[in-house]
Amino acid sequence: MSDAEPDQPSSAPPNFQIAVPDDQAGGVWANFAAVSHSPYEFTIDFARMDYAHPREDGSHQGTVVARVNLSPLMVTQLLEALNSNWQGYAARSMPPEAH
Repeated sequence: MSDAEPDQPSSAPPNFQIAVPDDQAGGVWANFAAVSHSPYEFTIDFARMDYAHPREDGSHQGTVVARVNLSPLMVTQLLEALNSNWQGYAARSMPPEAH
């Protein structure tokens, strides 16, 4: 028997294997995101905006390419993952004064 408490979470991150279906392997392009929330969930709409061809009134047409609904816990995990990845990217790819 292990000395670890069964109710205690492991300090090691879980090992996930994620499969991407062939029809989604290319991903989608988004150059705009809109975030909304309720007391229970967050929604992020990723859209592709056409800035090159504004409408007559000056507005821009966009097409939602993905809508993702997240729990508040998942939002905190997403923020941490984005921040961690951004820091690594900035350290390797941007001049020091830019990050």
